[in-house]
Amino acid sequence: MSRRLIHLGLLALGLALLAKGLYIPVKAALAQQLIQSAWTQSLETGKPVLPWSWMDAYPIAELQLSDSQSHIVLNTDSGQALAFGPGLVTGTSIAPDTMTAIAAHKNTQFASLKNLEIGDIVSLKTKDGLTHHYKVKSHDIVDTRHEQVTKQETPSLLLVTCYPFDAVSFNGPMRYIVYADKIDTPNQTEA
Repeated sequence: MSRRLIHLGLLALGLALLAKGLYIPVKAALAQQLIQSAWTQSLETGKPVLPWSWMDAYPIAELQLSDSQSHIVLNTDSGQALAFGPGLVTGTSIAPDTMTAIAAHKNTQFASLKNLEIGDIVSLKTKDGLTHHYKVKSHDIVDTRHEQVTKQETPSLLLVTCYPFDAVSFNGPMRYIVYADKIDTPNQTEA
């Protein structure tokens, strides 16, 4: 009888550990579904839609990197927002005639940023249903303790993430930046 209780106890402990291990991936997958749904509603209504009631951010664009994976861009680069997706860098805007800067974590949405090459095309679909195309012109590594990100005077897109990509620590001073110039007028796409 005591052996059976030990086995049941170990089984229960194993199931509890498995559930704890699955909690974060399941939560992340659900969050992405809710963000995608909010983005779809924003495209349909033209108004900001919160993915869930206590979220401090809402979708404002959809970023398509050359790796064919798209990412919903949130309206802020707050810590909570970046935990769920790329965010618009404070002080920049999605307006097509300005510089737009988007930041994301190096180990999630922007893990593939290191694979972007000069000449690659990046697309940004805005809530008005227009898709803007940008051509990668350069990338740079910036130590934020000694220099700042170079602001662009022309319509452009900056993609920013922490560097180095394989570092274990987070929030270091190094940033990897991809600079891309706007290359055409936007195309109306299906929402």
